[in-house]
Amino acid sequence: MRVYVLELRGAPALTRAFDRVMESHHVASCVIEPETGRIRFLAPAKAADALVEQIYLEGGLGWCSRHDVNPSSDAPTARPPVAQVS
Repeated sequence: MRVYVLELRGAPALTRAFDRVMESHHVASCVIEPETGRIRFLAPAKAADALVEQIYLEGGLGWCSRHDVNPSSDAPTARPPVAQVS
């Protein structure tokens, strides 16, 4: 699962993005923060990535972050550092 936090510029973009998120049957949970222009949602990684790409293409996306969530413990999974080979 993946958690996305989206920050949108302007009420029209926020409304469009929220509608798009709510229409997706992949989204397990969603919250909108109108004061900050943010939407947070949880969905399977592949579906979440595709959804954010659609929102981006519609315009108004100012910032986003994504975090993978371990479904067994609901704790974010850390990616191991990449070792450089000389």
